[in-house]
Amino acid sequence: MAERAAHLVDRVFPEVPVRQWVLTVPHRLRYMVAWDHDLCRAVVGVFMRAVLGWLRRRAQVEQGIAGGRSGAVAIIQRFGAALNVNVHTHALVLDGVFAEDATGTLVFHQAPPPDGEALDALLGTIARRIERLLVRLGVWTAHAESAVGDPWAEAAPVLAGLAAVSVQGRLALGPRAGGEVRRCGNLPDEPPLPMVRGPCHAVQGGFDLDAGVVVPARDRAHLERVCRLCGAPHKRHCVNWREEAVHGAYRPSSTCCRTRRASPRCSRTS
Repeated sequence: MAERAAHLVDRVFPEVPVRQWVLTVPHRLRYMVAWDHDLCRAVVGVFMRAVLGWLRRRAQVEQGIAGGRSGAVAIIQRFGAALNVNVHTHALVLDGVFAEDATGTLVFHQAPPPDGEALDALLGTIARRIERLLVRLGVWTAHAESAVGDPWAEAAPVLAGLAAVSVQGRLALGPRAGGEVRRCGNLPDEPPLPMVRGPCHAVQGGFDLDAGVVVPARDRAHLERVCRLCGAPHKRHCVNWREEAVHGAYRPSSTCCRTRRASPRCSRTS
């Protein structure tokens, strides 16, 4: 990933501030997108269009900038820190929009930091659009309470059962089967620590959106570190985004293939 991170910094990202947006979806949807690669890409598409459109509208309403355009690189991480199934998206988004000035020169306009109320509204929009997508594709009920069928369980019931437990952060086998995965620093009999929400963090109905990390315009070393962390080789599926054009490339690593039992579609190339 070091070469890819260097490429993103040297060839893709302009010298403007970059904000990291992290979207985590409800457990049931994580299970579904772990199996269905096309559905995963569609969900990420909804997420990216919502964020880029939100930046464009904010620039027009709050800064008077019409016709602004932004861009992003979306990185799909398929596992959590414990290599549990946890499909979520890290998007490195230009923190503002480009627009032409009176002379026709492209000028970057940085967006003001998002506040809690704005993020709550944005996450609500993302959740509604994803739920409409699932209903339209016929993989979710109209009330978004359960999926319609489970082809994974029908094709590979043992693997599906292991993945369903892993998605919930629980143990599938052994004397503690069904129990929560223990984390370093927690005593065995203590409940997990409550989640602390930062100023750029929103949670709704199992959806979680965090935008608390922003890299200054000229701090290229920091940006490269963030790119490396987001694109850890055993987790990533990197998609370059810009408005009105989408390009994707997925290159599985040997580590990803070794852990493919937790994600049977991880070796697919698109």
